[in-house]
Amino acid sequence: MVMKSFDQAPANLRAQMVERIAEMSDREVADLYELWLLKEKLEVRSKISNQAEQEKSMGVWEKLPELVRAYRSRQKNV
Repeated sequence: MVMKSFDQAPANLRAQMVERIAEMSDREVADLYELWLLKEKLEVRSKISNQAEQEKSMGVWEKLPELVRAYRSRQKNV
């Protein structure tokens, strides 16, 4: 099966997908759901990674090792 880009998707894609899902077995629907979750996880991971890279380039995390050491030192003394 060749994947088409969104620009090439048929005009009635939503209706086609609903029809196909309605015809699937429970196992196939569960598999589709797992794929959907995987897609969402990958999107979130990408978004967080991009945000972290942006913060790193802005120097947001430069003092992190120092802050961790100070926190650990305070915790030892408590």
